Amino acid sequence: MKAIKIIFSMGLILLMLKANAQKNLLTNGGFEDDFYGWNNGGGQVTPWNIKSGKNSCAIVTTNTDKWVGIDQTVRIPKKATAIEFSAWLKTLNVVKGKNDWEGALFSVAFLDSNDKEINGGDNIARLTGDQQWTLYTKVIKIPQRAVSFKVLIAMGNASGTMIADDVAAKELIEQPAIK
Repeated sequence: MKAIKIIFSMGLILLMLKANAQKNLLTNGGFEDDFYGWNNGGGQVTPWNIKSGKNSCAIVTTNTDKWVGIDQTVRIPKKATAIEFSAWLKTLNVVKGKNDWEGALFSVAFLDSNDKEINGGDNIARLTGDQQWTLYTKVIKIPQRAVSFKVLIAMGNASGTMIADDVAAKELIEQPAIK
């Protein structure tokens, strides 16, 4: 009887995990449709260096005196309590400017109803040098008053090349504990 309860509990847990698997909240996270859904401030779609699919986004800069990148703002689903952000990133010859916070960046900022940042942004990755394809991921609890979030992939006062693919944001819903 105890074995049946354990098997039944495991089945329920697997069912909950499957039910909680969410679709990507970002539009066109793999850049398969050029920059559809993204604000493009200097990115280039490329078929030459990809993690999956047919395209990726390359951001190439030659000096460290400006920000170049892409971003996308998304409304937060009502029941979400946290969001898991992820992206596959690769860098070539990235040299940051004079400040430690500069480099090839993957970050997110939560916004209130007036599109103002709440508590500044969260850096998920800040890269320099050469980096092979690596998955960067972070779960961030949604702050109070947040109605949307902005994902930013940029060369922040850095030179070199940053390549991004399969960028995702997936809502997480806190489930009540099973007793």
